[in-house]
Amino acid sequence: MHNAFEQLAALDLKMLRMLLLLIETKNLSRTAEILEIQQSTVSYQLGKLREALGDPLLIRCGRNLEPSPYAIQIQPALTAQLQSLENLLFESQFDPLKATGTLRIACHRNGARSFIHALISQMNKTLPQVRLDIVDWNERVPEMLREARLDFAIGFAPDNLSQVTASPLGKINYQVVMANTHPLACTPLTESQLFDYPHIVVNTHEAVERWLNYLATKHHQHRNIAFSSSSMEFAAMALAGTDRLMFAAETKDRFFQQYDVSTHPAPFIPAQSLCLLFHERASLDPLRMFGKSMIEEAVSTVLKSG
Repeated sequence: MHNAFEQLAALDLKMLRMLLLLIETKNLSRTAEILEIQQSTVSYQLGKLREALGDPLLIRCGRNLEPSPYAIQIQPALTAQLQSLENLLFESQFDPLKATGTLRIACHRNGARSFIHALISQMNKTLPQVRLDIVDWNERVPEMLREARLDFAIGFAPDNLSQVTASPLGKINYQVVMANTHPLACTPLTESQLFDYPHIVVNTHEAVERWLNYLATKHHQHRNIAFSSSSMEFAAMALAGTDRLMFAAETKDRFFQQYDVSTHPAPFIPAQSLCLLFHERASLDPLRMFGKSMIEEAVSTVLKSG
């Protein structure tokens, strides 16, 4: 601890700010120009940082510099910590109307339409200069949150939640999806019939898969997995003209109306908790703190309207 404190004492806030700028610009002269200092000063301070942190931080690549893995790892947390320190010491007020930056979110396609409309509407009013970047949910979401490639994710909490917080947003029921030509398309599906037909798996729905595997064991049945994908669209496409079954969240978003399928309630699958996933750094940055509350409000609006 004492040694770490001495290493920290060898640094100053200007050097850390310079490091963040170097990671962004990847250029010594550009960084010196922005900070209005000599390029030799930037080189000298970078050398001090390398010595103190025990890492090259930026590596020469042609005419530019490329951040080391360590520099990429510490960038988001360091940015948030410096912003938090500035707010603490100088009581700077976050003005959402003047805020700039990007909020990066992952969510499932099924249910996203109403949510995205509500979120964009709110952002246009309260965060007009902030860009919204939305990607489809995939199995790498926890990793992307830890590495700051995502700020938030809306979906069902995966098993691997190391360093990631899952805040419940509400309960979502499940439904069975099948082709319009399926033998059971016009009749309710019972629990005992679940395993008479092959399944399509949306492999980001871990909790539901565990429950279906439990039901298979309970009924001494074997699940026939015909197709699996992290894409809800591909999974829906794979139903056409087959006797396959798929299990998806009932979001009342009319997602499946664009496909030749029918949907039926699945009371044998318990309701799942829809969660907002985020890294702890979201609580240190004013923009992400504001964005978190805005996302929660947008989801709440959609769930209540559904």
